[in-house]
Amino acid sequence: MTTLERGLDLEQKLSFLMSLAEEDREGPPASGTARALPPRLLNVQRLTTLRPLNIRTFAGHTKRLLRILMTNACSLNCHYCPMRRDRELPRTLLKPEEMVRVFLGALRRDWCDGLFITTGIAASPVKTTDSVITVLELLRERHRFGGYIHVKLVPGADTAQIERIVELSNRVSVNLEAPCGDHLAAIAPEKDLTGTLVTLERARGAVVRARRETAGGRPVDAKRPFGSAGMTMQFVVGATPDRDRAILDRTADVYAGGGIHHAHFSAFRPIRDTPLEGMPAAPAIREHRLYQADWLLREYGFGPDEVVYDADGNLPLGMDPKSAWALAHPERFPIEVRTASRSELLRVPGIGATSARRIVTARATTVIRDLADLRRLGVVTSRAAGFLTIAGRRLSPLRWTEQLPLWSPAEEAGRNPATLYDASPGTFR
Repeated sequence: MTTLERGLDLEQKLSFLMSLAEEDREGPPASGTARALPPRLLNVQRLTTLRPLNIRTFAGHTKRLLRILMTNACSLNCHYCPMRRDRELPRTLLKPEEMVRVFLGALRRDWCDGLFITTGIAASPVKTTDSVITVLELLRERHRFGGYIHVKLVPGADTAQIERIVELSNRVSVNLEAPCGDHLAAIAPEKDLTGTLVTLERARGAVVRARRETAGGRPVDAKRPFGSAGMTMQFVVGATPDRDRAILDRTADVYAGGGIHHAHFSAFRPIRDTPLEGMPAAPAIREHRLYQADWLLREYGFGPDEVVYDADGNLPLGMDPKSAWALAHPERFPIEVRTASRSELLRVPGIGATSARRIVTARATTVIRDLADLRRLGVVTSRAAGFLTIAGRRLSPLRWTEQLPLWSPAEEAGRNPATLYDASPGTFR
């Protein structure tokens, strides 16, 4: 990478990478001329978040992914989607060989570490999936790339195609969109939840089978990772009348089969020039609460029946799910810091996995005396104190203090409720 390339900002980097998608012709361009982008790529700079390229860094990690939307052309007409067939939108299409050139160019310049591939369904699911497989085979077999690749599966792909993508990918994901088939059909008439779940199960079968073979001694091959990073799934929250209980129950059911790393929840945003543009946006806090509840199910040992909902079947927006559970079970508290098990500590608001581990480790060599000691171990004592004792002494008489808000939890500060969006924040998840 040159000094000039090192100083480019994100927009300049993306523009430069798109230049690598020029038509692949024999020999250098004629003197004084430049190779132009093909017509199907001329509008990429007008597409805001729907442009083909996006460089993202994992939260809490150093891994940087080049996310490539193969095409924003789609044969489906989903009411909530910015790429829907009947929406007036400049369309783009990156061919497999162009995608590979763009990604390798970014990789050589140390602008990314891995690749995320997603796509609209421009033709049939089978033909679209063939293009994705071509990209994977070029990278893994011709260019010997052994790094991280995440692929969003297209429902309706053949079993052999799904297994091939799993073989060549570190992670695969499936968009379920809604937990109820009837509700999904109302906003995506051409989608079928049962068929999408079939795609998920075929991918899951390949992932679980590969993990079993690896545990049995099959050599690890970086260019044949067989979904080693697990699978993800996504729900659009607020576009259908589904309650949080239905979403999390479906999530827990899918988790039970194994092979799933985590779920994504994308708060609905009304997209300009779509049938749902008049529907209000889902509050971002609802998305956040779903992620918190999902974390309890995956990492904290909570069962689906332990999640606390309001009378409508939704998570309380005014407090996090762990606090809601703790306040609903006063008989479980307070617990004694010096003797509680790690699993008991994990049930306390303000104590996470890291701080629970630190408490258990610290007790072996020192005596925990007060809130200052707990703060040094990473405990959020303003939330945890009311649920704890140290040597039998209550640390706070209050278990929960709610401040008077300036707006309701369902509202977002400074957000115009009439705002329309050109693309959803979930487009590249």
